[in-house]
Amino acid sequence: MNIHDDLDIFFIGLDAVEITVCGEDRTFIAYKNTDMDSVSLGRAMTLNPDQPTMTCKDVDGTGLDQESQVVMEGKTYDVLDFTADGTGLGELELMLAQEEE
Repeated sequence: MNIHDDLDIFFIGLDAVEITVCGEDRTFIAYKNTDMDSVSLGRAMTLNPDQPTMTCKDVDGTGLDQESQVVMEGKTYDVLDFTADGTGLGELELMLAQEEE
């Protein structure tokens, strides 16, 4: 068993969601780092549900770049960045894709 197999266990029981990579025949699971409900904390900070950050296995996020799109919970997101943290995990930054007219 390798580290990536062990990490599958990490996602069980968390608020994990399935992510589908557009244009590729692959899916993976990730969990939300940010609450996706809009929240305003006075004038100081607003959490934007249209720009979630997710944690996933680095093998799942590798290859995703600014030209990639993913589908999560029925919505399409543009990938802003993927950064591996050296532990076998990484952070995936997304932005809700603009609908084409």
